[in-house]
Amino acid sequence: MAYITTAEVKEIRVALKAKYGKKFKFSVQRRDGGLAVTVAIMNGTSDFSSLWKSKTAEDYGYGYVQVNPYHTTEENYGEHAKVFNEIVSIIKSAPANAEGGEEWFDKSDSMTDYFHTAFYFDLHLGKYDRPYTQVAA
Repeated sequence: MAYITTAEVKEIRVALKAKYGKKFKFSVQRRDGGLAVTVAIMNGTSDFSSLWKSKTAEDYGYGYVQVNPYHTTEENYGEHAKVFNEIVSIIKSAPANAEGGEEWFDKSDSMTDYFHTAFYFDLHLGKYDRPYTQVAA
């Protein structure tokens, strides 16, 4: 059964801070009763504005993007794909640093209607109610 503990979520937070320091500020939240974790990049020195659906700050969707963690390719995210891949790698590996924690796995088989994964996770730029903001380096 999918489940992530508070200690495992903390390890994700610690690993992200160790890797990116002051380059990015993250929001890492455990949700759905421990079934999932959501990682949102809230602000940082990188310019992600090419990914916004809306180009004006007054419109809905400006500063917020749900990143598909299974397809973080250059084709989908351009120059930002490398950063997204590194973050996804941290999300998958960091929980193993917690006591009793384990790395992310997915042993699901949709052909037999069998779903077994360590936990679910999402990656966002900003939040729907608080957009990502670019800060000076």
